[in-house]
Amino acid sequence: MADQMDLARRGWGPDLPLTDEAGPCRCEELLEHLYEFLDSEMSDTQRARLRDHVVSCPTCQEATDAEQHLRAIIRRSCAEVAPQNLRLRVVAQIEVLRGGGPAR
Repeated sequence: MADQMDLARRGWGPDLPLTDEAGPCRCEELLEHLYEFLDSEMSDTQRARLRDHVVSCPTCQEATDAEQHLRAIIRRSCAEVAPQNLRLRVVAQIEVLRGGGPAR
């Protein structure tokens, strides 16, 4: 099972279809559709199947938590603004490289 989960995390192996079946979800299916699950880009039935699996599977709960944590870090990092002096130096270097400014 660990080998299949590793392949699913890497995006390798057979494509696992996402269905509206009432049956239980498997770890491989959740990992294959993790981004769609977190972004709510699936039917309510599909989302409920995956959510039920996450609640009962520590491995998939960990994968879901890790992805949500990573997304929070990225959101926070993208909101920061570079200091004014750094932005001015970058703009000056770009102009030099374009040939529109004085060389130092």
